[in-house]
Amino acid sequence: MDIRQMTYFKTIVEQGTISKAAKVLHMAQPPLSMQLKQLENELEVTLIKRNNRQIELTQAGQLFYKRCLQILDLTEIARNEIRQSYHEVLRIGITSSNVALIQQPKIKAFITSQHHISYTIHEGSTYEMLDLLLSHNIDLGIVRTPFDSSLVNAVYLEKEPMAAIGNKDYFLTEKNSMSDFKDVPLIIHRRYLQLITDYCLNQQYQINLKVCCDDSRTSHIWAATGIGVAIVPMSSLSLEHDPSLIAVPLKDEALYTGIALITRKNEKLSTSLTQFIAQFQ
Repeated sequence: MDIRQMTYFKTIVEQGTISKAAKVLHMAQPPLSMQLKQLENELEVTLIKRNNRQIELTQAGQLFYKRCLQILDLTEIARNEIRQSYHEVLRIGITSSNVALIQQPKIKAFITSQHHISYTIHEGSTYEMLDLLLSHNIDLGIVRTPFDSSLVNAVYLEKEPMAAIGNKDYFLTEKNSMSDFKDVPLIIHRRYLQLITDYCLNQQYQINLKVCCDDSRTSHIWAATGIGVAIVPMSSLSLEHDPSLIAVPLKDEALYTGIALITRKNEKLSTSLTQFIAQFQ
């Protein structure tokens, strides 16, 4: 006797005939009749009188139907409790230039396949993500180098170049380094302003800063207005932007930036979080 047989018996009783029950259960009538007979043989009782087309429960059948209802209800309660206990929430902090990572096929496949996991996303700067991580408000930070890594564990991904993105009028001649844009109005994320400024000063020229902002998506939007060229991490180009804009990677290796996945030191990661991090590697 198992849950499946109890479900069959309950359906037969509630439908009134074996033929109707078979239709509800999407099965043929003979196998359902056989299941009922096997159940009676195992219990060594008659559950249903078969002298009429409409079923009639014996006293044993009435008791068994009552117990089936109780057991099936408890089974559903247990199933729901187990599902709830299995559910996990991953709290992730991410910088604006990294939000497009979710579009990578391997990461997208993991998220869609792990039905027991939901996600709470916090967005902000690398420094805000560090604060949220250390204050236990997130479990994983997806940030940009450089940052102080002394207080966290970090998994570093491959570094990538900066890219220049703007109206085609700014790219009438070939441009592939920061020096090519020294006289062009620039739109720069505050996170990279010091890095870019110091690099250009070391190369003995100053940038023409037009807009300083706090979000890579904002850089894209301002670039679309035509007022200047945005300098953004290469991977942020997958963010939705005006397809008429020109984008070129910059060859200045000193400006290369990397993505890092940061977690708290001396803390065991959950299996789900470990698996999620593995999708980036």
